[in-house]
Amino acid sequence: MRFLRRLTLNRRAVFDNTLYVDTTNAVVMGSRNNLKLPSGTDAERPVIPDNGMIRYNEDSGDVEVYQNLTWRSLRYRESGEITQQLIGIGDEEQVYFGPLSPSPYAIPSASGYTWTGANLLVLVENVLQLHNTNYTVVNAPTLPAETYLPVVSFTATPGTNRLYFNTSVVATGASGTTTTATITFDTQGAAPFAIGSEIIVTGMVPYAYNGDFAVTACTTSSVSYTLTSPPGGPGPLTVFGAVTSADVVYPAVDIDGAVVSGDPGIPAGSVVTAHVTDPDTGALVYVDLDQNVTLAVSNNTDITIANPTVTTTGWYLYFSSPVPAGKPVTVLHGFDK
Repeated sequence: MRFLRRLTLNRRAVFDNTLYVDTTNAVVMGSRNNLKLPSGTDAERPVIPDNGMIRYNEDSGDVEVYQNLTWRSLRYRESGEITQQLIGIGDEEQVYFGPLSPSPYAIPSASGYTWTGANLLVLVENVLQLHNTNYTVVNAPTLPAETYLPVVSFTATPGTNRLYFNTSVVATGASGTTTTATITFDTQGAAPFAIGSEIIVTGMVPYAYNGDFAVTACTTSSVSYTLTSPPGGPGPLTVFGAVTSADVVYPAVDIDGAVVSGDPGIPAGSVVTAHVTDPDTGALVYVDLDQNVTLAVSNNTDITIANPTVTTTGWYLYFSSPVPAGKPVTVLHGFDK
């Protein structure tokens, strides 16, 4: 009688409980082994899918279910990977920062929910930004032309194609007397500050090191300036800060391809082939040109870097107002996985 009330799907053993249909038409699996799902690539999905279908996707490596007109990957208990991306440094002009990497899901996403800019955590320096208040996310924007005005920190001799600029560096040490302070930093490729240029020293303890000063001496690893402090000097440094030129430039976008001018020694039509920014501060350190300078370009020379309008690909943050100069823009991806 028990055999008659249910349909056993094993044709070789009529009393097999591995898989059967009970009297309520429920499909029951009695196996303690496993159930192997159908598997295949994206291209091998059913031509006419129906809600409730389930399969293993060999392309994504996920188990997926068809729900509400889309294939959705099942989410697992373990946390997804969180990616921290420094996406640029503010320059008081640029409002676009990107591209986002990794790229966001399509909108709406293949995972079945609508992805928006709210799926990111965005910070400008250490200040959290609000989606639709401070920023939105846009695809493939056209970046407006920008002009940067750096100042040469180290004389470029004829025959070289590299121009060094007044920049911003993080201090590694300091010493001082009642009249002079010297700040040390990691060795640079050339003197990062021109003698006579203005620097702003911030974040140092003792505080007597801090302030606006004129550079009196500079090497590849130190800068000195005249200091007014209590008798005996400011004392040994206990908290490291930064030394930043008043002429510092923070390129918020890729400036390779920008046109450089401003001195007779720079051939007309010279363009940037490569550029380097400080890894800690994001300030422009130097550019390489596609042509060698023909006459010496002296330190303290004002240079013009004209970046043309740029057509982009990928997803970018679009801020409601320009990001302040020197403020890093950081994005956290994947915290919602």
